[in-house]
Amino acid sequence: MADEARLRVEGGFAHIPGRARDHAVALCDLAPGARDELCALADAADFFGCAAPDHAARPDARTYTLALTLGDRTRELRVAEPIRDPALAQLVSAVRRLGEAGG
Repeated sequence: MADEARLRVEGGFAHIPGRARDHAVALCDLAPGARDELCALADAADFFGCAAPDHAARPDARTYTLALTLGDRTRELRVAEPIRDPALAQLVSAVRRLGEAGG
């Protein structure tokens, strides 16, 4: 399985069901600096070892489903706004930015 980052964004103000936005980035397509940044953010957030956040989304808040595959590690994590862990918020933001830019 190839290294990749996927992000699904759901909800938000004036949410229309079925209009969720998906972002996917193949890490092999990234410049080495961007790939290294993403891996460092995943490590800083302890993405593969942290407990899943236990708070539900507020009305009109977005929910993010972040999935990462790095080497032999794969995990999917669902988080709602506001993302309380700053490191995890940075990781979500980076994947979103890379996905919107097309990698």
